[in-house]
Amino acid sequence: MAKLIVRDVEHTFLVDVEPEERLVLGRSHDCDLPVVAQRASRRHAEVRGTGNGHLIVDLGSTNGTLLNGVPVPAEAPLRDGDVIDVGGCTILYRTSPGGSVGA
Repeated sequence: MAKLIVRDVEHTFLVDVEPEERLVLGRSHDCDLPVVAQRASRRHAEVRGTGNGHLIVDLGSTNGTLLNGVPVPAEAPLRDGDVIDVGGCTILYRTSPGGSVGA
């Protein structure tokens, strides 16, 4: 199971992600993972399980999604320690033990 350590302007929290789970991230309260970030789109990006890991998928967001500081053109595989930026909200992707909110 992977973990997302999410830091937005109001919170820092941990989310467990199952191997085949899909989580939509964005400003909308209808998202699976709502974030507080001014530059985030309502439905900004998706963490998509593949069974062998996860992808980050930009959902046509206005300001784009960054992976380790580089724009994600459509989708990109996630690796342990990757940092996702969704409109100013940072999300650390962890697959190894020891991933904690303070990591």
